[in-house]
Amino acid sequence: MARWFAFIPIATLLVWGGAEASPVIRCDDSSTADLSIDGLLDDWKANQVLARAGGNGGVAELRCSWDGTALGLALDIKDDRVVRVRGKGDEDHVTVSLAAGGKPVTVVAYPGNAIAKSKLSAPRRVLVADSLQPKGFSIELRVPAAALPGFSASTPSFELHVVFHDSDQATGGEAIDVTIDGAIELGDRKDLLDDFLKTVKLRRSDIKLDTLAELDPDRKGKERIVAGGTVIGVLTDQFAFVTLPAQKPSDVRSIALLPLGNRGQQVVSAIVRQTGNGGARDLLMLWTVWSGQLQPLGQIEARKELGGNVLEVEWKIVKGKAGPELVVTPKPAIGLSAETWNEAPADDADPILLPWDTTKGGIGYSLRGAELQRRDLPAPKKKR
Repeated sequence: MARWFAFIPIATLLVWGGAEASPVIRCDDSSTADLSIDGLLDDWKANQVLARAGGNGGVAELRCSWDGTALGLALDIKDDRVVRVRGKGDEDHVTVSLAAGGKPVTVVAYPGNAIAKSKLSAPRRVLVADSLQPKGFSIELRVPAAALPGFSASTPSFELHVVFHDSDQATGGEAIDVTIDGAIELGDRKDLLDDFLKTVKLRRSDIKLDTLAELDPDRKGKERIVAGGTVIGVLTDQFAFVTLPAQKPSDVRSIALLPLGNRGQQVVSAIVRQTGNGGARDLLMLWTVWSGQLQPLGQIEARKELGGNVLEVEWKIVKGKAGPELVVTPKPAIGLSAETWNEAPADDADPILLPWDTTKGGIGYSLRGAELQRRDLPAPKKKR
């Protein structure tokens, strides 16, 4: 019997410990524990203004600090007239929204002046204070990372949305909104990504996938998956990666996440094309993530071609009795039949399904912990 391929290892697994459409803001890497959250700006003298918005009517300037556990924010609002009213009416105020991939945390601050006291609204564990300034007012916040829904060791950035609502009700003018939007890049996470790219010899422009997903049932929150070239990496408080059995980056046909696990857990998949001895095959490769490590689940022959003759499968995720199931079924053969097929089954992967197989109509794959379980699907009934 002909053999198209020799044994190819599933992947090379390495582990290495590590020392963006909105504008990117990189906060100072200084301790937020040293900040006195009193609304004053004296703690921020050495910190540069990292974002600025507004004009003649009103200006908002942002300073921030990140220490790995909490984010400190200072907003210096330049305004000739701080408008507060007795009773109901349009007033100056600032709204800060901060998100880490989940529901945003929102802080609303009405500054105190001679007309009205401060009115501050913030979630539990978030500290906020205000202070009048010679020309305007300032707001100071400290937000523990643990207070942000969706935050995990893999979170690379926070989405920040600040609105200074500048009311000119007292002078009869129109109110305006001054807005600062940005992605706050977490310095320690950026450094980890840089270390990962340096180790696997990739540039940022090589990255084809960079996303957060529920991958690791052994860790709280989402994990960051980064892929490019012939490498797939998972970044938490360290990084792990697999090198795909591909000769060149273009042989990695696709990388995707499949919702195969229970409770929203996903697995990593890649289609890798391999060539040799005049033929080619595509492997569907699967990994789960466990304790921050990429763990190989298996690999499935998805397509084989030789001299224009083709065997191929199709797959989809379906709802099974015990959870999601990856169902793989054969497509009609091109140029091949049971009589002309003489290939020995692959021994380094689940071999290609044969459309003329009368014993099964496909295979169902399900995830149980960190293992891939298989069940044969019944062969389709013959038409009378």
